[in-house]
Amino acid sequence: MNTKTLNMILKIKEWEEELEKQKFAKILSERQKIQIYIKELEERLNCGFYLSPIYNQTELIFVYDGINYLIEKLREAKEIVKKMDEEIETQRQIYEKAFKERKKIEQLYERVIDKIKREKEKSEEKMLSDLFITRLGSR
Repeated sequence: MNTKTLNMILKIKEWEEELEKQKFAKILSERQKIQIYIKELEERLNCGFYLSPIYNQTELIFVYDGINYLIEKLREAKEIVKKMDEEIETQRQIYEKAFKERKKIEQLYERVIDKIKREKEKSEEKMLSDLFITRLGSR
């Protein structure tokens, strides 16, 4: 493999890694919004209906329906957070795998560069040796 190919592979991996980072950041941002929403729902559930006394059955049914609605929305939001946590874990695993692959490519790249340097040094030594032998032979 030559250095151009390895360099291209490395650049592609960096690009893929950047896309994964952006996706991860978006998921974290959405998760934070859902957490804020959950907190607001819990606050409404904890204090919203207990501020005024209930006088009749209609008001009681209204409060009961409101509580059920908030509990359902809270359950849905928590389910979304659970799925986001699973996606975050998946993204973390993908990022770790990409990081390991990039490190392997970098190591391969380093080996190729070292091999090229060694070959260049060998060629230079051979050239100097041939030049030296040629000059000694011509005397």
